[in-house]
Amino acid sequence: MDLTSLRSHNNRTVLGLVRKGALSRADISAAVELTPQAVSKIVARLIEQGLLEETGAVRAGGRGKPRMALQLRADGAQAYGAYVDRDELRVVLLDLTGEVVSSSVVPLPALFTPDDVLEALVPLVELGERVLGLGIGIAGPLDFASGVVDPNGLPGWKGVPLRALAEERLGLPVVVDKDTNAAVLAEAWHRPMRDAAVVYAGTGLGAGLLLGGEVHRGARSGAGEFGHTTIQLDGPLCVCGRRGCVEVVHAVAGAAAPKVLGAAVANLVQLLDLDQIVLSGRKVLEAQDAYLAAMPDVDVSVTAYGADLVPVGAGLLVLGELF
Repeated sequence: MDLTSLRSHNNRTVLGLVRKGALSRADISAAVELTPQAVSKIVARLIEQGLLEETGAVRAGGRGKPRMALQLRADGAQAYGAYVDRDELRVVLLDLTGEVVSSSVVPLPALFTPDDVLEALVPLVELGERVLGLGIGIAGPLDFASGVVDPNGLPGWKGVPLRALAEERLGLPVVVDKDTNAAVLAEAWHRPMRDAAVVYAGTGLGAGLLLGGEVHRGARSGAGEFGHTTIQLDGPLCVCGRRGCVEVVHAVAGAAAPKVLGAAVANLVQLLDLDQIVLSGRKVLEAQDAYLAAMPDVDVSVTAYGADLVPVGAGLLVLGELF
């Protein structure tokens, strides 16, 4: 590992520790098995970069010299997150701790084009020296590595190089991921989760998977296409071209929609041995009690992020590079 890579690794390690709670230099040294002198140099560098700040004195064990606690400097870096839904664009600005600084939503026209999205994004994203970039969440399928998208239910979007187009238009680094992957990342940011799924029932239906504590995208970025698994062999035609997908059966089920989703989630839990499910999306937020009552017997909750879940997770894709 060269010196630049080593410094980046050490920076991420220290920032990741402090993100979980204020720590002293001695605490960090003990946790990462680096000398106090090495930790002091890393911390000094991060303070100079505006990413850490001293928050006050803490005393360990009641004896000796008080130790200065370190915390993330909230305004030390920012990131934008965007959610391209099938009828609207939702954008948030996050500070370094992942908290929402501002939130905006604008409608998108019927049969909107990639250029419509970029035109809507421009006035919502302000450049600044502390803005690290933009994360975009959008329906799959897509290729995470290249940022090329082919979302179901969006005619005219086949093989769109969304990341490259957005970087060129905005002049910022951009990362593109499935909306459900962004959603599960947001849920895992502030609390421990290991084998879990965020089930998102909005204008579409999908699942973001967290397996072994890591976002699971699959070999071709296709994991989590939960809405396009078959639940009714002779069911209605889906936007993906097949019949009886969970997404379309759920959409036409009326009052029985929560039961449809509950049956599908039970299959998902059985298949992957999940111990935690988080529900989100417009349909769920409009009828939380009904959806919760229809779920299998595992740890099930409704997101606390409301409608901003996906854009928050998209912004965390950018911030996460620091940690």
